[in-house]
Amino acid sequence: MRVFKIAAGTHSGKHIHVTRYVKTERGVDINVEHNVPAVAGKELQWVQTVYSNNGISKACGMLSRVDPFSPSRTVPLPAVPGICKADDLLPFYWTEQELADGAGPGFHDAPEGPAPDKGRIWRQFITALTEVSGKNVHHLVAIAWGYDRLAGGEVRVAVIRTPQTEEMRRHGRTLKRMYPDWTYT
Repeated sequence: MRVFKIAAGTHSGKHIHVTRYVKTERGVDINVEHNVPAVAGKELQWVQTVYSNNGISKACGMLSRVDPFSPSRTVPLPAVPGICKADDLLPFYWTEQELADGAGPGFHDAPEGPAPDKGRIWRQFITALTEVSGKNVHHLVAIAWGYDRLAGGEVRVAVIRTPQTEEMRRHGRTLKRMYPDWTYT
């Protein structure tokens, strides 16, 4: 499948590798691995934002949000009041408990949802491998991917690609809005 290289810095030439990206009956299934070594004093973490018109986005009142974040989560974020909550107070995809239980070092997601009554539901993701030091989150490499779910039930999977500049800006604004005590580069 696709390989996305880190363009600059300490890890220049290293990469993330999309090893699975398949349409499912109700969404998509993705796996991403990397060959980036750990560096003393820094931690590798996945960060994901989702831009969508689905029911969770409507319930949360946010078209763009850090994933995971929904009414079914349990941890309220100080910067984001309302019914939607996160898994923890960190902006990362995997919680510390999930990592301790064996999640990672790669990334896996399988978003899905029911077909809408009319029109389409779209979900666009930005998934990034980051290097974290303290409360500084440095993006190494990111991918854009997603899918549409049509009223007739059809799933249309988007091409995996490098995010456009405006998509990365939205990703960064979303991270900063929901987790303002962190610095993102």
